[in-house]
Amino acid sequence: MNHLWRYLNYLIIGLIICTAAYLLIFNPAKFLNLDGRRDGIIKNVRQNAQTPEIVAWQQANPAGQAQDPNALNGADPYGQFYDPGAPQAQPGTQGVYAPQLDTNPVNQAPAAAVPPATTSPAVSPIEMVLQEGHWIGLETIPLTPAIAAANGVPASVSGVLIDEVTLVAANSGILAGDVITAINDVPVTDLSTFRAATMPVANAKRATVTVYRAGALNKFTVEAVDVLGIAQMEAAPMILPSDTAPHGYYGPCTKCHAISKTVKNTGQLAKDAGDVLTVVPPPIKWGAAPPHRDRGQCTNCHKII
Repeated sequence: MNHLWRYLNYLIIGLIICTAAYLLIFNPAKFLNLDGRRDGIIKNVRQNAQTPEIVAWQQANPAGQAQDPNALNGADPYGQFYDPGAPQAQPGTQGVYAPQLDTNPVNQAPAAAVPPATTSPAVSPIEMVLQEGHWIGLETIPLTPAIAAANGVPASVSGVLIDEVTLVAANSGILAGDVITAINDVPVTDLSTFRAATMPVANAKRATVTVYRAGALNKFTVEAVDVLGIAQMEAAPMILPSDTAPHGYYGPCTKCHAISKTVKNTGQLAKDAGDVLTVVPPPIKWGAAPPHRDRGQCTNCHKII
């Protein structure tokens, strides 16, 4: 009888081991309760969803697609924060859950209504002192006595100084530091005459640019794929009425500057390609699934709760 009980115990233990092995091999998520553990993580994160960091993050990113500030220009497919409130996709190739847009209408921020276009009244042109000229990849500036002396240009040379070269001009051999003295033999003495000299060749594909370089005059043929166009001019930056003068008195401000009527228009974009567009990383709970692939030490960006 004792032998029978012993064999029966061995049989029961063997069945338990086989059952556990079967579940672990063929259905590990259910056996280990990974879905339940993940749901618990999501529940814990949602319970902390009213912290100031989360509120700021959700206001800035109502769709749950905030960009990882360490991602390279958004090119990294895993450089996105994990949104616990959004429906989840299957695990990605890097072992993380790829965020999806929250399609629940309740959670969607209302789309901002675009007002109909308005037409501003025509304004009379105002002639201002020019600061820069742009043409076929050239950026030109006035050749003042101080700038001429700093760049080794004799006082007898007149024209506009090239301080940046790209596109057609760069391919033609023109260099930064050259002084444009003529375009198709039309003399250039300042930015106004520089713009005027580009008008006759605006619809042409080829022109000859005469420049002063290292004590000699050189002629370069510039050729565009389409047309050369007319040089575009820039004046001094727009300023606010309350701005302090950045320099000594040069006469009325409107001689060089446009005056902004509101702080919302300062003549420059607040965020452009040269700025780092950042968002506040949300806090993460200790032991939670990583919101993105390895970016280094978590505490460098996130608050651990």
